[in-house]
Parts: sequence; structure tokens; C-alpha cells
Amino acid sequence: MHEDVLVRKIANALVEDVTVHITMPSTPILRGALGGLWVGGWVTLTTKAVTFSPNGLNRFMQSGALDVSVPLAQITDVTVLWGLFTKIVAITTPEAMLKVRCYGAARFAEAILAARDRVA
Repeated sequence: MHEDVLVRKIANALVEDVTVHITMPSTPILRGALGGLWVGGWVTLTTKAVTFSPNGLNRFMQSGALDVSVPLAQITDVTVLWGLFTKIVAITTPEAMLKVRCYGAARFAEAILAARDRVA
């Protein structure tokens, strides 16, 4: 089956396994408090998955499991959480949760659920 892009947005994703190549005193504190670090990039919803890919600057400054892909068929829940400037979309599977913050979070969450329901 062909994979079409439904939505692509600038976003930040909360990534657990990140190594920062620039020394910043707040990094260990933030990682501990948040359970990871926010990484800037793009979140993409296709007819098969939700993926996150870091932008070039974040890929240069950080390493680890920065690219994330969640198949739509594995998504059990999508919720919108409060955020300071942008709200957070929490995408839940039986094994993990992907959190992305972006503008238009509620519409993005609705689009994910609609795409997931078409796959089921």
C-alpha cells in the first residue's frame, strides 16, 4: 500500500535517549524532570505512521534515538496535554508514549485518530 503524507508540522518531540554534544548545566536537571529532552524537528502523519525527525541543527547538536516512528495500527490513545506556548500531543502505544509539541495540537490529534481509525 502506498504511503501518503497527510500532515507535516514543525514540532518538538520529547526524546528519552539523547546525548547533547554541547555542555549545558541545565541538561541533567531537565532530562531528569522531563524524562528526556525536547528535540526540534518535523512530525509527519502518513497513512501508515506518525514519525518524528530532528532538524539539522538538533541532529548536529544531539545524538541518540532521535528518529521515531509509531505505526498507526499500534496507537491506542491520543490526548492533548497543556503546554506553555504550544500544547502537547501524547501518542500512546502498548509499549511507549511519544509526546510532540506543536501549534494546532488539537487538530493534529484529531487527524491522527482519524488516520488510525481508517487503518483499523
